[in-house]
Amino acid sequence: MGLSKEFRVFKAYTVELKKEAVFKVLSGEMRKSEARFAYGIAGTTTLDRWMERYGHGILSEHKELLQEMGTRKKKEAIKGEMPETEVLRQELAAVRKELRAVELRAEAYSLMIDIAERELKIAIRKKSATK
Repeated sequence: MGLSKEFRVFKAYTVELKKEAVFKVLSGEMRKSEARFAYGIAGTTTLDRWMERYGHGILSEHKELLQEMGTRKKKEAIKGEMPETEVLRQELAAVRKELRAVELRAEAYSLMIDIAERELKIAIRKKSATK
């Protein structure tokens, strides 16, 4: 005779295992699905409940470690990235900065023309001619 679907076997997990699984997820070392598989967590919401319960404590205990894991030193290239890629990344940032300056300048010129047309009551901009 088989067991009914309502009957579930609950697995007992140690607090240390729960905290370890939560830490691995919060630190980015594992995704939730990977942690569930690695620690044999059957329920899909079980890890979420553990994160609610232990997450804050883990974050405060390992705050410095998690901050270091989330940041990269400025001059350090991404692992496996070619040096020329970093040069291109810097050039792109410079070009974006220059583009923003040009856009602001164009907006300022347009605003000055609008003010001059309104104050002096003359048409400075060319109107498109109809054919």
